[in-house]
Amino acid sequence: MKERLLALRPWVLRIVGYPLFFLVFFLLFLYVTFPYDRLKEAIIAAADAPTVTPQGTRPSTLELSIDRLGPTVLPGLRFRGVELTTLPSRPGERSTTTRLESVTVRVSLLGLLAKRASVSFEVEGLGGSVEGSAVAALQAEPGVSPLRELQVEMKDLRMGELAPLVSAVGLPLGGTMSGTVQLLVPDGQVNQAEGEVRLTAERMTVGDGRAQYQIPHFGGVTIDQIRAGRLEFGLLIRRGQAQVQRAQAHSEEFDFQMDGSVGLRPVFANSTLNLGVRFRLTDVYRNKSERAGTIMTLMDTVPDLRAARRPDGLIAFRCTGTLERGPRCNPEGARGAPGGLGGGFAAPAGGGFGAVMPPGFAP
Repeated sequence: MKERLLALRPWVLRIVGYPLFFLVFFLLFLYVTFPYDRLKEAIIAAADAPTVTPQGTRPSTLELSIDRLGPTVLPGLRFRGVELTTLPSRPGERSTTTRLESVTVRVSLLGLLAKRASVSFEVEGLGGSVEGSAVAALQAEPGVSPLRELQVEMKDLRMGELAPLVSAVGLPLGGTMSGTVQLLVPDGQVNQAEGEVRLTAERMTVGDGRAQYQIPHFGGVTIDQIRAGRLEFGLLIRRGQAQVQRAQAHSEEFDFQMDGSVGLRPVFANSTLNLGVRFRLTDVYRNKSERAGTIMTLMDTVPDLRAARRPDGLIAFRCTGTLERGPRCNPEGARGAPGGLGGGFAAPAGGGFGAVMPPGFAP
């Protein structure tokens, strides 16, 4: 028996071994010599392309640049020198730029055989790092999310370089952010999603004493830096309903609290909001400078802020709506809010909380 196997070995090498050897090295040759420069140009063009919606075509608010793009040791891509600039979408906004030293994305070949994209990623930049993984279906039916799983861990990211966050708040930010995101979407059914979000911001500041905040129906106001202290944020997701578990910040200059929920939808922009936001600037901030005192005096003259002020000094709003259309934030106790009397700030479509809340107090 052993002699027969030895006699068959040359035939096995010719029929199986040599073709397999050729195939492996051929794929390796294609992987190494792939036109990554053309792929880089295609990715940049996709980021710069206008967005087509049923309401029409909107120009892109993103500008992407990549210094280098190449392969990793395992199947994947490594981006070097990535810059993502968020352009203003409304008058008075400023562009913000996120710079990343490297972004590594790896794809599981076994996942592709199961018609799923199983991706792991590592990001170096922003003063810290981001690691995570995601699983998505390659094909999804209408009304079903392609995302199946998401896990992200962030460490010591500089908040002032997180362009989407700075754009949403509308003022320069300081401090570092760490946290985790875990999300499970069974069969792409967003209404059955489970997970949690835990974020912590250390030594957070809002404003820099030079940038102006655009107050609706008023104009630009220069904001002295607000030392907001430590921000803790927790979100628990059960059956597609994201409930705010903990959201608060406290310092000698600033207090902030938030509660409520977000109803997740397959199209994230259609997610519904019902959030209570409460904040106040203290007398320590009022006495910080002449400009800070002027800002506090101005806030005391805004009718909606006066209507929203509670006996404990906190200014309270209830924000409802969708992410795409923009929420409407009514003073709690005002007409149009539950049990209220009227008024409120309406956000422009897609404007986010930064467009509707006073300086820097955007959840």
